[in-house]
Amino acid sequence: MRLIKFSVKNYKVFKDTFTMDFSKDSIAILTGRNNTGKSTILEAINCFFQKETKPKTIPNDCFSERHKEIILIATFESDEEFTIVKKYKEEAAPSFYDESGIEIKGSHALKDKLEEILNNKPFYITPSMLPDDINGLIQEIYSEIIKNDLRNIEGFDIENATEEERDLLELANEYSKIRESYPKFLKKLKSNTDGILEQISSDVSDNIKNLFSNEYLSLKVIGGESAGFSSSDILKSTNSSVCINNQKQSEMPLANQGTGLQRMSLIYLIQNMIEKKLMGESDEKLLLIDEPEAFLHPEAVRALSSSLYSIGEKMPLMISTHSPILINLSENHTSIQVFRVGEQEAIELFVSHSEQFESDDIKNMKILNYVDSYVNEFFFADKIVIVEGDTEYIAFKHLAKVENENVHIIRARGKSTIGTLMKILNQFKTKYDVLHDADNHLRYASTTLKAQKTNCINIFKLKSNSETRIFTSLSNFENAIGIGDIENDKKTQTIYQILHGTSDEDGFGEARKLIKDLFKHIINRDEETVIIGGFREIFNETDYDDLFNELIELKVSEEQEAKRQKEKEKEGSPQG
Repeated sequence: MRLIKFSVKNYKVFKDTFTMDFSKDSIAILTGRNNTGKSTILEAINCFFQKETKPKTIPNDCFSERHKEIILIATFESDEEFTIVKKYKEEAAPSFYDESGIEIKGSHALKDKLEEILNNKPFYITPSMLPDDINGLIQEIYSEIIKNDLRNIEGFDIENATEEERDLLELANEYSKIRESYPKFLKKLKSNTDGILEQISSDVSDNIKNLFSNEYLSLKVIGGESAGFSSSDILKSTNSSVCINNQKQSEMPLANQGTGLQRMSLIYLIQNMIEKKLMGESDEKLLLIDEPEAFLHPEAVRALSSSLYSIGEKMPLMISTHSPILINLSENHTSIQVFRVGEQEAIELFVSHSEQFESDDIKNMKILNYVDSYVNEFFFADKIVIVEGDTEYIAFKHLAKVENENVHIIRARGKSTIGTLMKILNQFKTKYDVLHDADNHLRYASTTLKAQKTNCINIFKLKSNSETRIFTSLSNFENAIGIGDIENDKKTQTIYQILHGTSDEDGFGEARKLIKDLFKHIINRDEETVIIGGFREIFNETDYDDLFNELIELKVSEEQEAKRQKEKEKEGSPQG
């Protein structure tokens, strides 16, 4: 039974009903700013799976509105979908209900399914785990392996065992003997104990008869009946621990290690046990990790990202994170589902859909992951712009900081990478803008201009919806703001002078205004601020004709004339 939908109401930041639908084959990644409820969602899901019999299992300050119920609603997929509701009241133990509001107890149709769900509670890893929490989780992991082994033994076909199954056959035979002898032993033990209890009962009865002067009073101690032997009896008697060895110390408990080592050890334990199929049907066991990147250095976060994707292929995984490094753009995108939790709106959803990336796209994404680990920070931003070069990247980053805009500027470093990034953003149905160079420069040959026009058209063809806008700089960003061609090693210094200038006396007043107007028009989608200079918004493919065709014809004409002149000179030269 797999969790496919979850709702929470009146719990901490979620005063109103907050609902999430999960893909059946994905990693669920929750992103968003602080205090928007990412960790709270994981916490609420974990609460749903708890068996609680005592009042005040949730502190009163967790109720958004006092004297109202906390309501957790979970929908599961089994042979058919079904929903279970858990309600908490202040100063009272929680109860479970079906969709119609009938409490699940006794002979209710969902009683067995609820029991199965509660016996399969998630592995829950948080940044604030105490030593007892860590030891408890280790015991849970160990118990899962024991349960899986016992299931294999109980269902083992002793009669048809193969030579390769000799070890399992030996265990199955021993287990069978234990199950057979255990009830006989209990019966003998019970008979002996019952005789002792009978004498005790008689003596106590005499005492209370005399004390209360009532010859009819009596007490009888009745020994409990045994239902036989089961796997749960073995689990009750097992314990486990994890120790860490290093060059200075040996067998130090994991709970005594650094927080980063604790969390990575737990995640790697789970990953390897899943890969070795030690946990049985892991596709129904949920793993919740709150801020897995906490306390880890950058290289460890990158390694963690790979582990999370490996785990997500085998079992349901849900994480909350502030780290864009965890989202690996070169991974199979059909395997992740990204939720960005907003401050007011219920949820903004990024879901990958089927999209074929070409080999060059995969290569571009892997390069981007190495060169710019934060390229996928778009999952965390309100606004997204792809720019082609360094100058416009620096300019937009500076103005975003000055204007306090939550905008993510992605530096593509080339038109082919712009295309790859657009495919990724399209796949996650993201709203974004693109600013690229037209590269319709007078110094280029006609073949180069034709190639650049094709590159520009290919970018426009990837525009997926009306929300995506394409802008171009003529012929590049530096020329578009009127400062002409700048050598690469001087671009950073020049743009710095432009952005930090305060008067027109430095000669950059017009360039400064053009950049600010462009930023305002693109980032704020301010249509009143008209973009001028060498910038154009592209509305259709034919707009590139106006930028290239006349120039290409001119270049073709110049090249033909140059060719004729060369041939003429060759004909007029004396033969050697």
